Order: sequence, then C-alpha cells, then structure tokens
Amino acid sequence: MATFVLVHGAWHGGWCWRDVRAILRAGGHEVFTPTLTGLGERSHLLSRDIDMNTHVADVANTIVWEELDDVVLVGHSYGGNVITGVADRMKDRLRHVVYLDAFVPSDGDSSASMAVTVANPDATEADIGAEIKRRLDLTGERGGSRTHYTNMFDIPEDPPGPYRWVERRITPHPVRTQIEPIRLENGGSDGLPRTYILCTGSEGPAPFRILAKRIRDDPTWRFRELPTGHDAMVTMPQETAELLIEAAES
Repeated sequence: MATFVLVHGAWHGGWCWRDVRAILRAGGHEVFTPTLTGLGERSHLLSRDIDMNTHVADVANTIVWEELDDVVLVGHSYGGNVITGVADRMKDRLRHVVYLDAFVPSDGDSSASMAVTVANPDATEADIGAEIKRRLDLTGERGGSRTHYTNMFDIPEDPPGPYRWVERRITPHPVRTQIEPIRLENGGSDGLPRTYILCTGSEGPAPFRILAKRIRDDPTWRFRELPTGHDAMVTMPQETAELLIEAAES
C-alpha cells in the first residue's frame, strides 16, 4: 500500500482532503494531510513572519517526524509551490510527485510572479509589482490575504452542501508565502516521477491551464485531466483518489 502526503492550497487547510483521505484509507493506504501554518485549524498562528520556508518545513517535518519513505507527495494549487520546495530538499524520500491544478515553480518564482509571467512571458517587473501590490491590498493586520476568488474555487452552489462547507472554512492566507520567491537548490521536483492533473472545468487562474499545455507533451511528466472545477478534492473526491492511486502504482 502507498503512503500519501496531501498538501492543500491557499486559504484552505488539511480539512479539504477529508473525502479523498477517507477513500484512500479505505483502500488500505496511509494518508497524511498536514495543515500549513496560519491556515485552517492553525489559523491562530497567522502572522507576517510566515514565509515559504515555513510551509515547506511544515510538510518536510511531517515526513521526517512520521518517519515516512517512498511517499506520494501531492500538492493542490498553491500547494504546488510547497511540494516543489519539499522535493528540492528530500528527493530520496519520495516515490511520486503529483500537481493537482497547481503551480510548478522554478527557482525565484512566487505565486504572484507566476500569476503574471506564465500567462505573459513578456511581463515586466512593473507588472509583477502591480500583482504583488494587489495582493498586499487584500491583506489584514496579521499578514493574511483574503481570497481573490469570486466563484468559491469553481464549486457549484447547487447542491449547497459542499459550497457552504468550504465557504465557512476558508481563512486568510499568509501573504509573504505568495509574494516572496521560492529558492530551489536541487531543481525542485525535476528528476522525480511526477504527474500533472488539470481540472478542465475550472474557471479559475489561467496559469494552471497554460502550464498544463506545456506539460502535456513533456515526456518527463504524466498528464491527466479531471472534468471538474479547481477544488477537485471536494467536487470529485473518488476520481481524484483514483488518479492518486494510479500515480502511486506507476
């Protein structure tokens, strides 16, 4: 059986993997869903000091302290940045890396810069600065930025259950983790077996769709699709779990 570490995206917490976690555990797999510092049930720790290193350490320490090896590491959305940083530190403990509708950063990238440069390779420093300012303008006193989604991560409002479940659980996200660059010394997830899963029903950030087009024909990647919105672990948990198992078995 496989060992999964599932990393959530911005404004979420480990809670968002509830249904996927239950399906994987029912199949006999070991599953860990750490919540990143300052979010979810750890939102009381939100501060301006939280940066990308903090979130990478959250997940890396889960792997170290739980003494995990041969891990299938999964990152959703912003979580793609986090798992890339983890992979950069501990390639030898990973079996497969899965990006679920997620960023795939290179050294020096941030969520803010990729939101601009992936869609427009000719973007200037001024363009990136404007995006950083936009995110800072959404930031509260404790350094948490409000979500800029207007459609609740593509979750349908009918039936209302999943929509309301997510709506009442999202929390401000530590803004430094979105605007400061990630530093990679070992190529991130390069060289590891890895899969990109694109949510084709997403109306969310264009960078994921553009990244997917580049990755689709890259022989160093496996590419899969899910016909749902951005929060696939909420809207299609069974199908998401099946793709994660497929990655583990590959």
